[in-house]
Amino acid sequence: MFSKPRLFCLPYVLGVACLVAQPAIRADSDLILQREEQRSQDLIKAGYNLSCGYGLGKHGRGRITQFSFFVPREGAQQELMFWVETIAGKASFRLLGPDGKVIVSWSSHKGEKVITQQLLPGKYVVEIDSSGVLDGQALFSAKGNILASANLDPKHFQEMPASPTDGYRWPYLLFVPEQIKVPCFLVAPNNTGFATDNLELLRASASSYIQGESNLAERLGCPLLVPIFPRPAMGNSNLYLHALSRDSLLTTAEAWKRVDLQLLQMIRTAQVHLENRGLRIDRRILLWGFSAAGDFVNRFAMLHPDRVLAVAGGGIGWPIAPTVKIENERLRYPIGLADIDAFTGKPFDLGTLRSVAWFLFRGADDTNDPVDYRDCYAESDAELIRRRFGSTPASRWPAAQRLYAEARLPARLVLYPGVGHTWTPAIREDIAQFFEKRLCEVYVAPETPKK
Repeated sequence: MFSKPRLFCLPYVLGVACLVAQPAIRADSDLILQREEQRSQDLIKAGYNLSCGYGLGKHGRGRITQFSFFVPREGAQQELMFWVETIAGKASFRLLGPDGKVIVSWSSHKGEKVITQQLLPGKYVVEIDSSGVLDGQALFSAKGNILASANLDPKHFQEMPASPTDGYRWPYLLFVPEQIKVPCFLVAPNNTGFATDNLELLRASASSYIQGESNLAERLGCPLLVPIFPRPAMGNSNLYLHALSRDSLLTTAEAWKRVDLQLLQMIRTAQVHLENRGLRIDRRILLWGFSAAGDFVNRFAMLHPDRVLAVAGGGIGWPIAPTVKIENERLRYPIGLADIDAFTGKPFDLGTLRSVAWFLFRGADDTNDPVDYRDCYAESDAELIRRRFGSTPASRWPAAQRLYAEARLPARLVLYPGVGHTWTPAIREDIAQFFEKRLCEVYVAPETPKK
């Protein structure tokens, strides 16, 4: 009966077809996005340390998408994975080496390709061509010695140059969200995971980090600051700036000296910068960090509690004890606070520590123990920690919980079962809610009871 369609019905039929097709396409797009996100999570669990997803077609930013990463040093082989799924049309991938030559080329409508190869040190570019794609998602993931670099939107992100005259010798990144809800900085110290003072590599690492953490800053409604501190290669010394180790407070080298004070000066100049834009920001901050950066924020808050509203730190091997001694044994920094006055010029003040909200966590299955490494702890400090508190991070956690409770600090020290040296979406939600609760306590006045 439809062999001879009537022309006057055609627009109506096409209109109905479009109405049916558009929701179907949206549903397909949502399912593809869910599959891309799930694949990314699976790869992270499998040990991939870099995973970047991209919208294609109408959800993309352009027909050609480029993403760069660095191989900072020679080492073992890297494992690279390209994944794509589209509603219609093929997406093409190319990997360009430091010399600009094509190393890998691949295209598909749906599927993935894995390459295992030892890449030379240098900058690499991943290029995704979605010219013929209607809609879909692409994913690039990598495992191994690789450092991501993000393309930051200058509308919201800005690199502030080093200013020795203002008291800091390294640049920092600043993110300002569309809406500022609270006049408070979120500060997230950088952490490369390897030793380098190469500014290009440091900038790449920090740019990727601030892009990821901007989601938390958007949710909280506060500006975000990420310093670009180096991690000097110092052999067996304890100069670990990203962890704010003991030697990082003792070094006299101008470039590396007292990065905690350098960070305070960065915060001060960022305050002035935003005040010039009509935004007044408080002197007390939120701090967030994981692994070495988790140590940094825990220790920074102990050194400068008058400048901190709340601190969230994860993956910590030993949370610095809020006490000067155990029985008759002194606990020097960074085990405890016995000699904190040598670095602050002020005696240990438990009352000020109680004005800071603390959320410190670790995965119960996390085997990464900074106590075992001399760039994190001196051997004498490591021996004391093992003898007094336990031979593994998980076994030490109850002792740390007890010490924070005895000091009557408003602190949560959580050991998450089944979690390794990472965080899960549930942990990220715990962090966000922790900060939201603290901001509500500080900035939202209680309602006046009605008469």
